[in-house]
Amino acid sequence: FEQMNYRESKKDFTLSDVEPITTLIEDHQVNLQSMLGSPFVGPMQPQVEKWSQDLSFLSDLLDEWLVCQRNWMYLEPIFAADDIRKAMQKEAAMFKEVDRFFRKLNRDVHKNPDVLFRIQDRQILEMFALANKKLDKIQKELEDYLETKRAAFARFYFLSNDELLVILSQTRNPQAVQPHLLKCFD
Repeated sequence: FEQMNYRESKKDFTLSDVEPITTLIEDHQVNLQSMLGSPFVGPMQPQVEKWSQDLSFLSDLLDEWLVCQRNWMYLEPIFAADDIRKAMQKEAAMFKEVDRFFRKLNRDVHKNPDVLFRIQDRQILEMFALANKKLDKIQKELEDYLETKRAAFARFYFLSNDELLVILSQTRNPQAVQPHLLKCFD
């Protein structure tokens, strides 16, 4: 796996370029399918089927991993703000669980980037699926929270979710909030 530092951190990482891995997986899956269709596969069939299963698992793992990474990268700066964490304590606790899992896994991958090593642990796919369910629930609750803020102050409807989050997470910093206020009153 290729990784890059997350933001300016030296200890947190994210997957960077998965295109080469994805291309290799697809190419090898096509090759394995043609092998399985061959009448000469005979004694190698169990091994070819195992490789096919491993590549399918790896493809599913990468899909779940990238969804988790995208959602985590969106939510991480939001829950870094004290005001949002205090307002959404249950979701902040849930995000903290996912955050711990995601950071630890990426640190482990940074230490050992071998793709084949990752597919030995079949539970990792289930762990990513669970993390993604939690992140989806957090995002839904975040949208509901923003909707309650808009209902309390109708001018917030003129702002995007990201702009409203900046205002809500930077309530003690007037310079950060000020650029977004013009949109509220246009």
